[in-house]
Amino acid sequence: MLPPLTVIGNQTRYEAEILPGNHVLIDADSLKASLVQKGTYQDLFAAVAGTYGGNPTAGSFSVRGVNQDGLYFIVGTASNPLVSVMEDGAPLSVKTLRYLPPVLWDIDSVELLRGPQFLTQGPNGLGGALLLHTTPPAFERDGHTRLEATANNTFRGGISQDFLLLPDELALRLSAYHQESDGEVTNLYYSDDLFGATRRDRYQARLRWIPQKSRDARYDLSLVHDESRGNPFSNVKASNAKTVPGYDLFDRKTSLNLDPSYPARRAAAILNATFELPRALELKSTTALQRLDVDPHFDFDETSIRAWVAYGEIDELRLTQDLSIASDEGPFQWLAGGYFETSGYDLGYTGTGIEIEPKPEGSPFRSLGEEEVLVLALYGRGDWQFQNNLHLTGGLRLDHSQHDLNAAATVGSRPETESTAENADTEWLPQLGLAWRPEEGKTIGLQLSRGYRSGGVSYAPSLGTSSSYGPEHSWELELYGKMKPHDSLALSAAVYHSWIEDQQIRLDPTDPRSLPTIDYYIANAAQSHRYGSEVEARWQPLEPLTFTSALGWCHTVFDDLTINGADRSGQSFPNAPEWTASLGTSYQHASGIFFNLLYSFADAAYTDPNAPLVTAVESRRLLSARLGYSWDHASVYLFGNNLLDDKYALARFDNSSQGLPVSGQIGPARSFGIGCEFKW
Repeated sequence: MLPPLTVIGNQTRYEAEILPGNHVLIDADSLKASLVQKGTYQDLFAAVAGTYGGNPTAGSFSVRGVNQDGLYFIVGTASNPLVSVMEDGAPLSVKTLRYLPPVLWDIDSVELLRGPQFLTQGPNGLGGALLLHTTPPAFERDGHTRLEATANNTFRGGISQDFLLLPDELALRLSAYHQESDGEVTNLYYSDDLFGATRRDRYQARLRWIPQKSRDARYDLSLVHDESRGNPFSNVKASNAKTVPGYDLFDRKTSLNLDPSYPARRAAAILNATFELPRALELKSTTALQRLDVDPHFDFDETSIRAWVAYGEIDELRLTQDLSIASDEGPFQWLAGGYFETSGYDLGYTGTGIEIEPKPEGSPFRSLGEEEVLVLALYGRGDWQFQNNLHLTGGLRLDHSQHDLNAAATVGSRPETESTAENADTEWLPQLGLAWRPEEGKTIGLQLSRGYRSGGVSYAPSLGTSSSYGPEHSWELELYGKMKPHDSLALSAAVYHSWIEDQQIRLDPTDPRSLPTIDYYIANAAQSHRYGSEVEARWQPLEPLTFTSALGWCHTVFDDLTINGADRSGQSFPNAPEWTASLGTSYQHASGIFFNLLYSFADAAYTDPNAPLVTAVESRRLLSARLGYSWDHASVYLFGNNLLDDKYALARFDNSSQGLPVSGQIGPARSFGIGCEFKW
């Protein structure tokens, strides 16, 4: 008889597995089977119910009809998002998502938490949270590389390597990613096909240390350097006699006397530590220091007529700390923690433009906004099984947020204008729920949550004036369920209703010197509600064959909305299609042949609440596929995106106040490519 064998390992725990509500966990196997179009996190939203991939300018994505950044695009520091996004525990800013969107290379898992999120690690999010987890080091000497090439000289490639420094104690993982593309837009002024060209390079080193091979302590240090160059926006103009005669938006033509550039750099250091304490307690700490630098350079008047130019400077520095202690044994499981953040957001522009008098060459201008943000929060949640299979869930968060902003501006011969404003608010955020869990993998629950978006300070960049605004509140009621009627079938569904008060909207300044599309304030001047449902299914009838499906319905309505004297009540939210759906399948034959197929649909929407008809965007019907062959540690494949060649806009912008035509960003055209993958 052999002695008993005991295997000890660290259990992988994800927020989506221990929190109530209709949450999504996309693991490594599902990510491997997912189809890549842009190569960034926005590819995920096509297959998740209740989400919508937007555009890099205004509303990069939405969850249950709520934009990640806000209702509108506004020139400002963007320090106050509605949906929090975190990578390995470090919160990513709105401008990081805009200029350096997270790539899917070397991502181990993704979690989407729908509804108000304030009882989890990191900042509060009224609309939800998206959690990205990169692949940790393995105590092996494994390596992985992938190369892809497609239309418009688009290339993507990544490589990762694990290093075993001390067996079962110290491991290092190095990862690198490169992507470049010529883009799809032509600048007719220069006969330049590289108007939308971009280049991206990301490097990460991740070190995992388990001192003396102990289970009692684990340290994980991640260092990231990420940079991009080129024009990720690729705005194109609609047909207009002065700009691009004879072309419409889908011809992908523009005419500018300056090719824009948006070089961006991000550096981050993230330290995650976990300690196993007596009495089955677990202590977790996440410390993150991040810096973002962007130097935009673009055509200020957006025409080829005037030589107006703007040079920008975006600087962000963020220090965040999250500390929590938890117990997950017994009939009462609980977690208590605290979150601290101190951040600085600087935004400046200089250049020539702004016609303050009959002066075609424009006037010199300078604008600066400097904001300091402080967040202090305490939170706790619990799960009490008070009866057989019945659980009482809930929690409470005390959140304090403070925003201080200094603004300054000079235009032409006007004297410099300076202003200072601040806002501070403290809120109690409760959540209460009841869940029935008769067996593992089966849950039916009802929960009520208080949503909150802190107040802040907005400013008019050309006027140098600022104005504070108060917090935004909501209540959200959700009925959710998850079950596995069969080992091969997993289902999840939810029905929700949300009421939003004191909604933060954009208003024009009353100063006649203000510039349209640039100068705005934010005010608490709207009320709305939204309701909908989500259904997701995963069916694996045979071991090599898997089907996935998702269906989302989201109805959004402004109950009370007046914008600059125009009553917009009854209007839906921007970037909030009423219906979204997807159907996918993946197959892996024993011979090595495999294929993946995904069809997704998103209803029509619009971009700007001020002009819903002018900024309407088409519904999208996208079909993508991949066919390949794998053997041992290698695979080769062919893939195609937007196989139906559906023509749709990601966004449209109303420029009538400037005397300019509608501009927009267009979804990628049909393309084919080839890829290969190697592991060792």
